Amino acid sequence: MKSSLLLCALISTAVAQKKTFKLNVEGVGVPTKAKVFIRYMVDRNLVLDSMVFTENKFQYEGDILEPTHVSLFYSVEGTSFFNRKGTPLERLAFYIDPVNPETTVKFSNSFKQGTVKGSLLQDDFKKYSDYLASYDQKLETLASKRSNLYGASVKDDEAIKDVMQQMDEINDQKSSAKVDFIRENPSSYFSLLALNELAGYSIDVPKIEPLYLALSSSLRGLALGLELGKNIELTKKLSVGQLAPNFAQEDPDGQTIKLSDFRGQYVLLDFWASWCGPCRAENPNLVRAYEEFKDKNFEILGVSLDKEGKRDAWLKAVEKDGLTWPQVTDLKGWHNEASQLYGIKAIPQNYLIDPQGKIVGINLKGERLINKLKDLLN
Repeated sequence: MKSSLLLCALISTAVAQKKTFKLNVEGVGVPTKAKVFIRYMVDRNLVLDSMVFTENKFQYEGDILEPTHVSLFYSVEGTSFFNRKGTPLERLAFYIDPVNPETTVKFSNSFKQGTVKGSLLQDDFKKYSDYLASYDQKLETLASKRSNLYGASVKDDEAIKDVMQQMDEINDQKSSAKVDFIRENPSSYFSLLALNELAGYSIDVPKIEPLYLALSSSLRGLALGLELGKNIELTKKLSVGQLAPNFAQEDPDGQTIKLSDFRGQYVLLDFWASWCGPCRAENPNLVRAYEEFKDKNFEILGVSLDKEGKRDAWLKAVEKDGLTWPQVTDLKGWHNEASQLYGIKAIPQNYLIDPQGKIVGINLKGERLINKLKDLLN
């Protein structure tokens, strides 16, 4: 009953309005220099603040729009958040929601083992955290080992490869555990969060949609639930075999180019930006593919997510990376109308489209793109 009441209250905040939360932190025998860093997100913007103690305690206030994950980092020596030398920072994480926005943290000997008292959502978060704790502990140990290997005077590539493989295996196990949690807790807010994480930027519809439909209607009615449902439907419309949505944007010369202009050819629709490191790293692979297949009924259409004021950076990147195929943008950044049409939330991302305008490949990178084009064009 309590969970149902909580969800109903959360639904009422689906139309996001700022709500002030209060965070009370109380310690025992806190050193004079000690400091706590507070990190959380508001509308996809990072908030990073710091607080010092007065008589072993402090109160912090901030604004949130929705249930929000908050991380506290305790520096016993008061060192900078970005200077990790000396005693490691202790981390304590919890959730704050707009329904019951006051939370109290108490600690004595160990900050990361402190108690958190707040809303019902916090109790739910502890249950979820405990469910995944064994995987997180293993990953933390391996991440530390990996860091030491990278920092060693003599780099051991085989040892690094082995650690990465172990991390991949544990992450797979953790993903399976999330699926089990979702099935066992269809009304938990953290089932929705876990499913959103599993869905990622490229949704596996046959896997994700049944889990989504098994969630309670209250969860699916939340802002995050509605967005995930929308993304599932969009992914179905943009799956292999579907017609690629048409759009029109201007090239560097101000000429309007439409996707439909390339009917009769295979075209790779490539979403990228000049500021995107992974995009720039992938561009040499696109250059290679273009040189090999441009005379075999193949074209590339680049869509830049650069924003207003960055036109010169876009054009310099095109020239520097040797991108000789058509390029368009509306200089609206993540609000680029073509990227909105295709539900782009991460770049680089691409769609391979056949001469009839149907999608035949998604997110083909490196050798996978080359091999796919060989199959289709040779």
